[in-house]
Amino acid sequence: MGRNTFAEDGWILENIDDLSVCETFDCNDDDLNDYFHNDVKWHKEELLTQTYRLYKDTDSNLTVGLLDFCNDTLRINKPHLPLDINPLIPYNSLPAVKLTRFGITSQFQRKNIGTHVLNMVKRFFTTENRTGCRFITVDAYSNVTDFYRKNGFGFYTDKDSLRPSRLLKNSV
Repeated sequence: MGRNTFAEDGWILENIDDLSVCETFDCNDDDLNDYFHNDVKWHKEELLTQTYRLYKDTDSNLTVGLLDFCNDTLRINKPHLPLDINPLIPYNSLPAVKLTRFGITSQFQRKNIGTHVLNMVKRFFTTENRTGCRFITVDAYSNVTDFYRKNGFGFYTDKDSLRPSRLLKNSV
């Protein structure tokens, strides 16, 4: 397995170059489906995101989930540092990886696979310190923030509390 592939408990998370697996992806979310069907190629060509797919090691032809990542940074407010940040760090921002899109195919939803994938992602980015990141961030639509909070993510700020999406972070 290559550096951009992570295996755990019979699941494989793998960076993909052949985006044709995205064409038939269906997670019952029109916005996510549209992104993976129509926009993912442009994002990859412009070096904005990297796309990963999730599948069982027993069936590499069945894509269970798709995830897109990009680099991110978290600005830190020195007088009001969160407890998980060392106050001696001399920087005004810290590196992070952003989960920009995340969908599980409809037939595998509500089976705790999303939680398992988030745990895999946390371990993936800390194994061999792939990107030097301290945090995973996500801009989540308001209707799914409970899912991320249940999985250890917290709101980064209250300034976006009235917006349709919220910035959440998780220390890895």
